[in-house]
Amino acid sequence: MDEDIKLMLECQSGNRRAFEALITKYQAPVLNLIYRYTGDRAGAEDTAQEVFLKIYNARKSYKPSGKFSNYVYTIVNNICLNEIRDNKRRQEVSIHGQVDDETSPQVDKESDKERVSDHFRKLELQVAVKSAIDSLPPQQRMAIILDKYEDLCYEDISKVMKTSVSAVKSLLSRARENLKERLKKYIGEQRI
Repeated sequence: MDEDIKLMLECQSGNRRAFEALITKYQAPVLNLIYRYTGDRAGAEDTAQEVFLKIYNARKSYKPSGKFSNYVYTIVNNICLNEIRDNKRRQEVSIHGQVDDETSPQVDKESDKERVSDHFRKLELQVAVKSAIDSLPPQQRMAIILDKYEDLCYEDISKVMKTSVSAVKSLLSRARENLKERLKKYIGEQRI
């Protein structure tokens, strides 16, 4: 039996440490998934708390029916889709890895200029990819995030999203085409 399922079953019996162990294991993946989906770091933290509260409140009725990670990601998917439907959150594009004044490299040499230029090209590409993913329809966005960032297989994605494997393949195909179109300036014909 999956170790996480054992922990959840122990949680049903009132073992708080078991639930704390689940939070410790899933906190970063849940937060990252929500952030990639919404683009809002503060909102992602609030939503992650909501996910763990929902898991905790459902502990008594939990029945193992597959991987525990799929159970967690299904809750994340449902909460994210509900928030989009309710228009509770506005998407924000955050720029990671900005160079601030204190850590800005000194540009005295040609090689330093190239490194700084490369850094900003990479930063521009990261922002473009994030923006392109954010612009996808909600189902395509979740499918691509689960596939590329969470590294789930098609079968697990279908369970999380409560759809068929063929529907997942179709969502991913459309998402890749949309991303290829939006990012052609940056990657040309490279595979996404």
